[in-house]
Amino acid sequence: MAVTRKDVALRAGVSTAVVSYVLNDGPRPVSQAARARVLAAIEELGYQRDGVARMLALGRSSTLGLVVPDIVMPYFGRLSQAISSLAFEQGLELLVATTDWDLAKERANLRALVERRVDGIIVVSVDRHQDFGPYTTLGTPIVVVDRPEFAVRGTALVTEHLLSHGHERIAMLGGPEGISSTRRRHQGWRQVLAGAGLHAGDDYVCAAPLTESGGYHAVDQVLAMNPRPTAALVSHDVQAFGVVRRLYERGVTVPDDFAFAVANATDLAQFTVPSLTSLVAPTLDIAGAAIKAVGQAGDELVQTINLANYALAKRESCGCAGSRTAVLDSDEP
Repeated sequence: MAVTRKDVALRAGVSTAVVSYVLNDGPRPVSQAARARVLAAIEELGYQRDGVARMLALGRSSTLGLVVPDIVMPYFGRLSQAISSLAFEQGLELLVATTDWDLAKERANLRALVERRVDGIIVVSVDRHQDFGPYTTLGTPIVVVDRPEFAVRGTALVTEHLLSHGHERIAMLGGPEGISSTRRRHQGWRQVLAGAGLHAGDDYVCAAPLTESGGYHAVDQVLAMNPRPTAALVSHDVQAFGVVRRLYERGVTVPDDFAFAVANATDLAQFTVPSLTSLVAPTLDIAGAAIKAVGQAGDELVQTINLANYALAKRESCGCAGSRTAVLDSDEP
């Protein structure tokens, strides 16, 4: 038979109201002695709180929902961890759902989280332009993490850096077609090369899955392009891990025979051989801004946050020797 609050109160010699105050940290103060007895009784009896009852009593679930395309990718893993840590500091639990880059699955996850009465949802959406209104009918705030500046201008910055090393034939090893971030990275890449009077046609674009094996198998396609590129812009570090392996197997020396840089990476990029020149997103800043937006939603239930500050870590894969960092601020023209 389940242990109840009444059982805890009897063991501790207090009222059930006092047990409630201890469990919910208020709304009335409890003496240290009474608190100690209640906590001891909870431990001795193995009492477990009824989460549903608590939610009904408080009018909130103390839970956040997070929807991301792929939890295995380093960026989304780091972002999820940062949001989880910050949520915990605020007494919130985190429910994480993944979409596998599938819009139908994303919508199903959003509906499921709303039905669970989460206090808010943070989503890295497959389609940021969709109507999120239907998911706010119960008053659930939704924060969409979007990074058009990071994808377009950041990719342009990485492309310009490859140009600074003297490369004129730069391929684009991107993500699958149909993903908004892929289109944005193509845009940044094309803008820079076109501005320099260089080739940026579809024959220099390789679409690959956002996985290690995706990058691994894309290398042969990139090296078969005619004329052969001397460098490539790789969409994600998870692809770049596969790129490093396949280039090694083919005896292609990096960066002497072939150079590349990554448009979206985490700190893992510094540990490969060679280390990866990459654009680094402010994961902690994004996590903090997202949770803050949920808490300050008010009447505006659907919000979009876009942090445009990011850094280019210059490492070995492009020909830079060190790990210097150049910061591109959001207000830079």
